[in-house]
Amino acid sequence: MSIKAEYRDGVFAPLQEVEEPTPGEVYQVFSESELRRLAAAVPWLKASERSFEFWENEEDAVYDGL
Repeated sequence: MSIKAEYRDGVFAPLQEVEEPTPGEVYQVFSESELRRLAAAVPWLKASERSFEFWENEEDAVYDGL
């Protein structure tokens, strides 16, 4: 989930309704520049998936749930 927030008086205040918030749960808010940087990394991450295909086998399947 991602929300927009405004920093006021030492507190980040959501600028939109947070649906079904869980008390005690920590929500992370990203700035616009951080979101652009993260979005730019997605194609590189997708391209690197092939490097790890050798782990897709029955012998290593026991580690998939860790």
